[in-house]
Amino acid sequence: MYIQRNRWRMNRRTLLQAAGVSLALPWLEAMGIRSDSVTNAGEITAAETPRRVYFSHWGFFNNRSVPTSTGRDYTLTTPLRSLEPFKNDFNLLSGLRAFTGGHSGCGCLLTGMNSPQNGHRLVSVDQQIASFYQGRTRVPSLALSITRSTGFGGFVPSALSWTANHTPIAPENRPEEVFDQLFRVDDEKARASRKNELDHTASVLDLVKDQAKNLNQKLGKDDRASLDQYFTSIRDIEERIKIDRNWVDVPPAKVAKPDFGKTPLISMALKNDDGAGMERYLRLMFDVIALAFQTDSTRVVAHYPKGQFEAPTFKDRTKCPFDYHALTHHGEEPEKLRLWSVVDAIYMEHWAYFIGKLKSIKEGNGTLLDHTMAAWATTQGEGGHSEQRLPLMLCGGTGLGIRHQGHVVKNGMLIGNVWQTMIDRIGMPLPKDFQGGQANGVVSELL
Repeated sequence: MYIQRNRWRMNRRTLLQAAGVSLALPWLEAMGIRSDSVTNAGEITAAETPRRVYFSHWGFFNNRSVPTSTGRDYTLTTPLRSLEPFKNDFNLLSGLRAFTGGHSGCGCLLTGMNSPQNGHRLVSVDQQIASFYQGRTRVPSLALSITRSTGFGGFVPSALSWTANHTPIAPENRPEEVFDQLFRVDDEKARASRKNELDHTASVLDLVKDQAKNLNQKLGKDDRASLDQYFTSIRDIEERIKIDRNWVDVPPAKVAKPDFGKTPLISMALKNDDGAGMERYLRLMFDVIALAFQTDSTRVVAHYPKGQFEAPTFKDRTKCPFDYHALTHHGEEPEKLRLWSVVDAIYMEHWAYFIGKLKSIKEGNGTLLDHTMAAWATTQGEGGHSEQRLPLMLCGGTGLGIRHQGHVVKNGMLIGNVWQTMIDRIGMPLPKDFQGGQANGVVSELL
């Protein structure tokens, strides 16, 4: 007969606190309702496990990169080859459609209908889910992008997230600021002080090391391993942030300012060279997102990792003489089509990194990926950035009841049906007028 002994159970919101810093802990078995001691923890039950969602928009995509074979044994095309180790961890859906495409298509990805052309201002699905989870996490949701601008009112709108008050949410594009938001107190004076400490090699882990050591001595073997992995992830991120910050005070070389003309340009987030800057940036952002999920600091993320004009083509590595947007307007030129596939394959390596990161983190009887539904999506396909014949990858979520079927063709199905499926899996009631009434049900093949 099972007897629950709650006096042993560690509080889910246990924090390590020192020197004005509060460090959240990941899910540990000692926090589970089946725990009968801190060193003899039971597994985390399905009801206790956070159900997380990650939405992303990756900009333009070449529809010819979608595999022609279907089912579980389909063959990945060259641009998708880096996903081979995770082939059983995601569904590849193709033939989907969005409400609108073109340069303004991203506005309808999570809302179902928003675009400058139609004047709709619907709330986005990530914010509806954040409202459902309201009060359960420190940060209701994260809106992230390659740029901090929504593009609202301009030539290229880039807002994925929209509030119930019909306004776009300005995203954050700095991993260190996201880290601060998640793991540091909100007081501005304290934040400035901590940034100064970080600049002088101070560490969150160093500040709470005594408490961490004491806690580690009380935990069971598996929890100690989870805690060690978590602390190692934090240490890695802190070290990379320090390295990047070392360049902040280095003055740039003095050169004559080029003539950029009178047309405003979208700021390039990173240099279009060998891609090392983009790789460091994307992987650091993905690491922070994984930490946010691991600590249950948030359960909802909307992310625009690459953008449209901001996307480098890694010219030192690919020898590509065109910018990314020029590749998408290839005019059937074989060389542009070839280079587009080469460049997309590099970006897919970064997506594979994120999936691998989530899969590497143990949680309960599964992994973080098992309890996270991570979507790779776009509203901008080939042919003038068409909203038709779009691919979508839904990764993870097996612990939430998602079944992976390989490549499934769903010609003409609205992307919003996938979002409705994710809502179903987190146990959230379908909002009224969801996706402007465009979505019409769950994707049965995924359940």
